[in-house]
Amino acid sequence: MKKILLTLLGATALSMSAQAEQFWSDNSISLLTGSMYAEPNDFSDLDKEYSYSTVTLEHVSGHSWGGLFYFVDHHSGSDNTSSYIEISPKYTLMKMEGMVSAVNLEYTMETSGSTDNHLFGAGIDLKMPGMDYLGVIFYRAMNDGEDMDDNQITVIYGYSNGNFIVDGFMDYSFASDNDNSEDNMHLNPQITYNLAPMLGFKNKFKVGIEYSYWGAKYGIDGLDQNAISLLLKAHL
Repeated sequence: MKKILLTLLGATALSMSAQAEQFWSDNSISLLTGSMYAEPNDFSDLDKEYSYSTVTLEHVSGHSWGGLFYFVDHHSGSDNTSSYIEISPKYTLMKMEGMVSAVNLEYTMETSGSTDNHLFGAGIDLKMPGMDYLGVIFYRAMNDGEDMDDNQITVIYGYSNGNFIVDGFMDYSFASDNDNSEDNMHLNPQITYNLAPMLGFKNKFKVGIEYSYWGAKYGIDGLDQNAISLLLKAHL
């Protein structure tokens, strides 16, 4: 079933690219360094904390057919070195006036050296006073591993006031096919200030922090993450 869905998705993507118009795009590179990360490396000590430095390449763009977001993380830490990729295209079914501005078909692929997850769903773009953007997505997640599929609600948001910026996401995963997997929530805001005007740069150059709260990380009861990282982010 997964192979059939991926084949259909690939055919749809090729069809869209043949007649696509790109309206805008943004690319950036980030450096994060922080501690207090939680990992399931030692089940006898789930409170053990890990330190990581992460380089992230990120792309987001708007197209006549919808939008595309993807990023590549490379982690270097106290326990290992790893890479992680997410690719998230969305296809806009309809646009409208009012608080709900668009209805989208959504897909996300999550991949690392050991797992590949595929999330299929539907989402809405919202117009909220004071917000740069706000979206809500409901996914059915087809995760690697036997009986590991679950549901996920994702909220993405962005707010700015002058050069002060807050953006990020919230993931809530629930109703796993695995009875031993706990419902879990991941909050990941970035709070930054754009120094580009002060430094005379053309594109944004942001400094700040990223906060990562992940209760029952990976669905593991007792594996809770509260990590704060310093953040540098240059838009290209």
